[in-house]
Formats: sequence, structure tokens, C-alpha cells
Amino acid sequence: MSVKAKESYRKEELKKVSNALLACESLLIVGENGSGKTFFCEQLADVFSASHYPYLIIPIETVRQITIKVCRKLNIDEETIEGKKKTIMMMQEDIIEHCKTNQTIFLVDDAHRQPPTIRIWLERLMNEANCPVLLLATTPPARDIFLKLPRIELNPLKDKYIRQIMQEKAEELGLSLKSADYAKLQASAGGNPMLAERVVKEKYLGIENTGLDHTQWIDGTPILMAFLMCLVIIRFIGLGLNNTSLYLLGGIITTAIGVSRILIYSLPKKGTRLGK
Repeated sequence: MSVKAKESYRKEELKKVSNALLACESLLIVGENGSGKTFFCEQLADVFSASHYPYLIIPIETVRQITIKVCRKLNIDEETIEGKKKTIMMMQEDIIEHCKTNQTIFLVDDAHRQPPTIRIWLERLMNEANCPVLLLATTPPARDIFLKLPRIELNPLKDKYIRQIMQEKAEELGLSLKSADYAKLQASAGGNPMLAERVVKEKYLGIENTGLDHTQWIDGTPILMAFLMCLVIIRFIGLGLNNTSLYLLGGIITTAIGVSRILIYSLPKKGTRLGK
């Protein structure tokens, strides 16, 4: 995919987030798998590199590995004056002290995979050193730092960008597609740049994939209504034949279904948004 095509993505969000971080505001960006969070993080890094503003990308590693890497990038000694190795806690304290006078932006991709110890330390960087922190996550847990940061959701990309991604991928694979092919594939991508590339690759490999990567909800109300109508008919038949058992059975089943439906809809729903 060409650099020109990539640079056309999410310009408004990029400007908004970079300005917020430069103003020492911390943020949480949420998006589904393949929505472009990692690339968005890379674009931010390019923005800060161009303006010579200090930043660090926190990798997905152990607490010790992360702490040591941050120390080395900030030129913080890993040993005490006596030449002994510092503990992880000592190095984290030194990083906080360093950042109080040398402000640095911390970019954390896949933040939901970071251990709680790192999240607590990042929160201390925000509060004690006033360092701006950007978390990017797919399914952030509803606790600690994730609940405290303003949240931005990455919306699906516009159709013209998805079409552009598919055209770039098809050109890369040497695949010739018609407008009708792109329209069909675009419907399967659903505004997701990763899926846009994948469906073109599947077309190139001759794979027919009719399944979708999102949940399809089926409205069962018409079926329920049809079933209830059948029970009403059964009751009328029982009444017409003077069959008390059939009439009562239809009434009991109808009442049981109605009560069950009320109970199910009255149950508390589990929130899908952070903090609910």
C-alpha cells in the first residue's frame, strides 16, 4: 500500500489526538481488531518525530523488559552509585523523576494486554510527572486507568478509503478487478482496513468466503407472534369443540410464554461500553 494512500486516513482524528497530547492531555482510543489502531499510533509517532518532541512507544513485554528499555531510551542508569543493579521499582521511580523535568509522550498500543503493574506506573507518570499518555485498546477492561481517560472510538473508514485500500492491495497482487467486484468486496469489509486487504487476498487466492466477521442478530419476534397465534387458534378450536382440556392447555402455554418474555426482558443487560 502506498504512503499516499495511508496518509489519507483519519486526518481529523490524528490532528485532534496529537494536539491533545501536546497539550499534556491523556487519551484512550478504542477500535475493533483491524480498525487501524497500530497504524494510527505509528502516524502519531511520525508527527512527534517531525516536531522533535520526545515520545516513547511502550511494547508488549514483561514489566522488567519494558522498564529497562524505557530507562535505556531515556539514558537513565540501571545501576546505583555503588554499582549495584537497581530494582524494577527503583528504575520506575527514576523514570518518573526524570519525566518531571523532561516531559515525554507515552504511546501504548494494545494497552488492554499490558499487566496491571505497568498500568499503575503509567497512571503515576500522568499524575506525578504530568506526562501525556495515549492508550490504544480493542477491549479495554472497565477498571483503573481505562476508566479515567477520555475515550475516542475509531469509526469505520469511509467507503472511498476502503476502496482505495482494496485497489492498492489488488495492484500489489497483480489482480484485475471490476467495479462490481470492488462493490461486493467492500460490503464484506465493513469499513475495516484489515478486512479490506483480506477480502482482496481471498479473491486473489480464489477463496469464496460468504461468512461475515460480525455477529448477525436474528429478530425472533415474528416467529414468536406466529407461535402465539397458533396457540390462540388452538384455544378457539378447544372452545368450539367444547374441549376444556385443549382450551386450558392453550391458555396456560400462552400465559407461560408471556411471563417468560417479560422476565427475560426485565433482566439487567451487560453493558458493552466501558464503565457500564
